[in-house]
Amino acid sequence: MTEKDRALIADAASRLDPLIDRAKTAALITHVNPDGDGIGAEICLGRYLRTRGIEARIINTDPLAARYRFLDPDGRVEIFDPARHDAFLRQSDLIFMLDNSATSRMGSLEPAVRGSRATTVCIDHHNVIEPFWQVNIVDPDACATGELVFQIIKLMGGAVDPIAAQAAYVSLVTDTGYFRFSKTSPRCHEAAAEMLAAGVNPPLVYAEVYERNTPALLRLGAAALADLRQEEGGRLAWITLTREQVLRCQAELEDTSDVVNDLLTIDGTRLAVLFKELDGGRIKLSFRSKGSVDVNRLAARFGGGGHTNAAGAIVSGGLEETISRILPPCRDLLQQPA
Repeated sequence: MTEKDRALIADAASRLDPLIDRAKTAALITHVNPDGDGIGAEICLGRYLRTRGIEARIINTDPLAARYRFLDPDGRVEIFDPARHDAFLRQSDLIFMLDNSATSRMGSLEPAVRGSRATTVCIDHHNVIEPFWQVNIVDPDACATGELVFQIIKLMGGAVDPIAAQAAYVSLVTDTGYFRFSKTSPRCHEAAAEMLAAGVNPPLVYAEVYERNTPALLRLGAAALADLRQEEGGRLAWITLTREQVLRCQAELEDTSDVVNDLLTIDGTRLAVLFKELDGGRIKLSFRSKGSVDVNRLAARFGGGGHTNAAGAIVSGGLEETISRILPPCRDLLQQPA
């Protein structure tokens, strides 16, 4: 870890420690449709806060995907219900937003969070600072928010038990694509080594996260890949999933965001897009890229966000209309100098 990294984490610990000392209750939240990093960061931080005597509740808008349920053996992750959670959110001493700063991505949690008396804290590794949060701890050099949480806990003198370490490890491996994305760094590998020393079982994590696909998801992936399109000399690849295909494959509840990853394994592909038709006249966009092709900025143009090489958005409109609207800026992005 560099001196700059140490200084940022030390500053974060010095700002958080007194807030935690004074707090009795805390709510931990992340973005809608939480991913491995958001969930891992929540569970890791939540376990630490409880060792400090805080009633820490993880409250999400959506249930845990099947691949992440093993991270929550005690059933601590709650699904937001205004009748059960509104008062707690509004009266909490602290609210931690993890792996996201955009208030627009809080979903149904937003009114209660905006109306809360809590000190609001954003811990994130995306290079965006949202003025809404009273305390912003943003480290773009961290490979994952869970890794940043792990480092801060250590510097505050906290012990990270095997369950917390496992959660942070899932944050790290999912957001680095198992150490292959551009943010993989010496610091990232150092953190992974410490997590393993704390009791993480890598084969178990891989099996739970990446080997729990259903036949429905595989059928759906095959249907999408069968109609693969390529443009820009093969640098742009895109696929579609219609509502009819999703229903025919009995894949209504499947997370298809990883289907698009296979397109990046095609030699020469730099940018990949999945257009998935949802109900209610909406289309889910999943963008993936390599190198300096920044799909986060592309997704932001359509109300979404994410990372440099992995981002998404949901837009209104029909499938063909959306394809016609999205592909031109994709082509333009590939024309920009690297």
